Amino acid sequence: MQQISGKIRKIHTDERIFEMLVKGKVEFFYLSRSQMKKFNMYLQVGLFIYFTYKDEPVVKGKFKAYEIINFTKMIYIKGHRRTVYFDIDTIKKGVASVLNRNTNKMFLDMEFTMPSYDFNNEKPFVTEIIQYGILIENADGQVMLSDASLVKPKDQTGLNARTFNFLKLEKEDFNKAITVKTFYKRLKKYMEEYNPVIYVWGKNDIITLDAFYKMHGFEAVTSRKNFVNLMQLMKNYLGQKSDIGLFNALTLLDPEFSDTQDHDALEDASVTSMIYHLFRKRVNDEIERIKN
Repeated sequence: MQQISGKIRKIHTDERIFEMLVKGKVEFFYLSRSQMKKFNMYLQVGLFIYFTYKDEPVVKGKFKAYEIINFTKMIYIKGHRRTVYFDIDTIKKGVASVLNRNTNKMFLDMEFTMPSYDFNNEKPFVTEIIQYGILIENADGQVMLSDASLVKPKDQTGLNARTFNFLKLEKEDFNKAITVKTFYKRLKKYMEEYNPVIYVWGKNDIITLDAFYKMHGFEAVTSRKNFVNLMQLMKNYLGQKSDIGLFNALTLLDPEFSDTQDHDALEDASVTSMIYHLFRKRVNDEIERIKN
């Protein structure tokens, strides 16, 4: 991995490649599709950029280009005017402010129904919540509540072999499942009693919970502003191009961790809490180094 900075001298948009003059030689660098989507609005000739890239070039069409790992800063200078389009240090400070909120925190994970192995798309499959795990901590990180249960879905076809195999459950396990109304009442009680920020891993829980309210005619007890997508926060901070799996993230922050994921909602909520605390410490330590 190499670090470099310099001005863009030419852009090949279709190939997602730009040119820079490096030590008197023209070099080519290419972006992934996700990077192009994120930074295309800023890329222009004359833009001064700081970034890291892989050591060995690869052939991309008619170009021999280096793959960009991540950008750290983008600045456009015109005359005496200096415009900062992107600065990872500013992003890090923003991430720190989110992680350091002095509030109760709910770590929420949910598991969902899945279409059967022989699903043929004749009618749309609606994903439903069938298990939840909730861990609530106060501002000091002390656990105040831990709760989990299976939930009976409205459409029983979602309880099929594929769903059971994925969650390592059996049909009989749902004999003790609570109703959707009971789950709703519990969630409402927790939101009213603790008023927490809700940390989830990825956006699926947020989307499916919104659909849950609409499906059952419930008044929403959460809104998008209540949620923090911890995966996206960590992904932005680290400059990752692709999504990070829950247990992969934990291994990234704690290399000694070696357990595998069983897709149990309470366990995953607990792992999300572990990641939050490890990530928060890492961010705060790095922000402190930036200050010094």
